[in-house]
Amino acid sequence: MAVEDDEMRLELLEDFGVSATYTDTSAASSSTVTVLFRSDFEVVDVGGGVSVESSAPVLHVRSSDVASIAQGDTFVVDSTTYTVTSVEPDNEGMTVCRLRT
Repeated sequence: MAVEDDEMRLELLEDFGVSATYTDTSAASSSTVTVLFRSDFEVVDVGGGVSVESSAPVLHVRSSDVASIAQGDTFVVDSTTYTVTSVEPDNEGMTVCRLRT
């Protein structure tokens, strides 16, 4: 059971998040949402002793702000467009979206 409510999640995002434009590609509609955004670098082992550095952009958003989110939808953060590759709702009001540029 979630300890916080949707309003408390919004306050957290407003305090620590950034503004993003979310586009639901199936509905061809856009909205402005507040998200926690992170783009860490990671090392990916591609086999044979070869590693490649890659970025791993991810964001956290209120599930109520992206009710019909799906792979292929997009977010624009700081003028960069990211495509959703994975949608991971936590079943407590937040959704983690893994992204690619």
